[in-house]
Amino acid sequence: MAAKSNPSTCRRNFGKLGILLAAILLLWLLWGAPAGSQTRLNFSNADLQGQDLSGQDCRGSSFVGANLQGADLHGANLAGAAFTKANLAEANLSGADLSNSLLDLANLAGADLRGANLTGAIAARVAWQGAQIAGADFSEAYVDRAALRQLCERAEGSHPVTGVATCESLGCPQCKK
Repeated sequence: MAAKSNPSTCRRNFGKLGILLAAILLLWLLWGAPAGSQTRLNFSNADLQGQDLSGQDCRGSSFVGANLQGADLHGANLAGAAFTKANLAEANLSGADLSNSLLDLANLAGADLRGANLTGAIAARVAWQGAQIAGADFSEAYVDRAALRQLCERAEGSHPVTGVATCESLGCPQCKK
């Protein structure tokens, strides 16, 4: 004989699940954008190829799947932005603030990241071929091992604001003496 289910137990369990899901949703909505950020634009899947977004405040914005090939984003505030599967090939990101951003599966081949702030960024499975990283700060950023070896070969200079050496921020073996 099958056991009877108690409706009040089911409601209690669904209530707990609902609270957990609401908490996860709240964290997801708040993730990435710095405190006090009003700017949260959605550029997902947008074609911004060659566009001039230099110096713009795009904190916490979504560029998921966007085409930013050759775009000018130098000096832009992109803190907490999401660039999952974004094409940033040949983009100018020099001096940009990419702190706490998500760059999963992004294409940064040939991009100019000189002097960029990537502190706390998550850069997993990123295409870095030919990217210029002199003076970029990767402190506390996650960069996968294969890319780390490639970036360490080109790590030089120090970030113009933080003063942190690029090779030290990446944890490159040649900097550990």
